[in-house]
Amino acid sequence: MPLDLKPYLVKYRDAGPLYYGKTYDFAKIEEGLLSVRAGRECLRPEHVLDIFNDDKTPFAKYWPRPNKDDLNKIAASPLFLNLSPQQSPGERSALVGRLLAVFYDIGVISIILRFVNPDRFGVISPPVFHLLQVTGVSTPDFYLAYCDELDKWKLHFRLKSVAEAEMAILMLAETIKGEYGEAEAKRAKAEFEQDVWVQRQRVAHAAGPTLRFAPLHVAKILVNENPKLAGMIAGEEYERRLRFASWRFCRCELTCETGAKRKLLDRLEVDRIINAQQRQALDDVWRRRNHSAHAGHYVKPADVEKMINDIEKICGGWDTK
Repeated sequence: MPLDLKPYLVKYRDAGPLYYGKTYDFAKIEEGLLSVRAGRECLRPEHVLDIFNDDKTPFAKYWPRPNKDDLNKIAASPLFLNLSPQQSPGERSALVGRLLAVFYDIGVISIILRFVNPDRFGVISPPVFHLLQVTGVSTPDFYLAYCDELDKWKLHFRLKSVAEAEMAILMLAETIKGEYGEAEAKRAKAEFEQDVWVQRQRVAHAAGPTLRFAPLHVAKILVNENPKLAGMIAGEEYERRLRFASWRFCRCELTCETGAKRKLLDRLEVDRIINAQQRQALDDVWRRRNHSAHAGHYVKPADVEKMINDIEKICGGWDTK
């Protein structure tokens, strides 16, 4: 059964008495900040105090409440939050940077932005970014990547805002953790893990940067985690280099006929492009490529690593000279 976040959003809203001992009206705080959101009014100390008021939100229990010095800064120097939809990524990053210069804590900043503009921002939460698997080269970039990913989840699961997506995912994480019992945890975990869209999003963040490396480097990285997959990636790269060698050294295309690879290596050995020892190593590379690609064969990480090293050492210059 595919994952549906809407029930988790309802669960979040119903969880107030259980977690916090009371129910909070976040919409009322959002409404009070509409003029700040529209840029008609600067962010004032009373706005921040309202957001961290224990009677109105639970956040001061988990994040440091902005201190008097922080509030004096925004009182002395008006801080307008330009939150128009046309705001560029650079402008958004600069905005987060300006807030960091005042409040120093990205968690605190995320709470403020979440209430000023819930359509585009959410509270940064370890259980949520653990499920999302987002990264960033700087604190502002990380937070904005987090919000951008929440926006994708909002659209996919047809929620109204980034803040709703964050709340729903937080409750999903709590459910998986077992806060609502073992049976609920098992069901939520299965829905989460079996949802193809969700897992594609996570892989794009967690593995995407690695998969953009050169094939043999990717294969090296995967050797211990999945030697057969590493062997298949290395095997495909070896085939590519064989085809290039066929054009470069023999001026002909390497066909798919049985024995074509053997004939190519024979020619390369006769022409002294490779020696007998290298020829034997490349025969072993092809054997390990077959074991990696076909069912029923176990390949050792050490064997795949040797396969990769031999491809690099022997075939490394075939397509670079």
